[in-house]
Amino acid sequence: MTEIIGLIGVGKMGSALLERLTLAGKTVHAFDIKPSAMDAARDGGAETMGSAAETAKDAGIVHVFVHNDDQVFNATIEPNGALEGAAPGTIILLHSTILPATTQRVAEAAAKKGIHVIDASVTSVPRLVRAGEATWLVGGPDDIVATVRPHLESLGKAVWHFGPLGTGNAGKGPGEFTTPEGVEVQGDT
Repeated sequence: MTEIIGLIGVGKMGSALLERLTLAGKTVHAFDIKPSAMDAARDGGAETMGSAAETAKDAGIVHVFVHNDDQVFNATIEPNGALEGAAPGTIILLHSTILPATTQRVAEAAAKKGIHVIDASVTSVPRLVRAGEATWLVGGPDDIVATVRPHLESLGKAVWHFGPLGTGNAGKGPGEFTTPEGVEVQGDT
């Protein structure tokens, strides 16, 4: 059986990621609040779902690629969000450029349901994501990052694990790449 991957947010970056996922042979369940993005996702090979919760239902990994902190909350912890549909053990990857506190709030809610969350900011533009040239800046527990690392490596050129939850967010920051004081970068592939 083909692995099901959830994708919430199929705008410019999300649609680029969808292309990488379908090239990797993944079955993708996708959701976006914009009908035009849903049409494009269907055209791109995804099975479109009626909500973020439905998108997460059968997925082992769920990518969240929305615009801002409020949209991350809507896509994850609000009614019909990913946490409502995800099973225990699911890994949710937050790719948006958001505050570390947002990631931590989502992770706390997820932990109550046995769901894992890591931040995996991306430093690429859609063209580079499509080409498999994405660099992922990751924060989260070592064991969860180790579990998801091969998946991220298959979608991009590098995975940098900065440390605890939120450090990937801090590493990217709004519009710039900075390393938080005292954070050691772990690995480069």
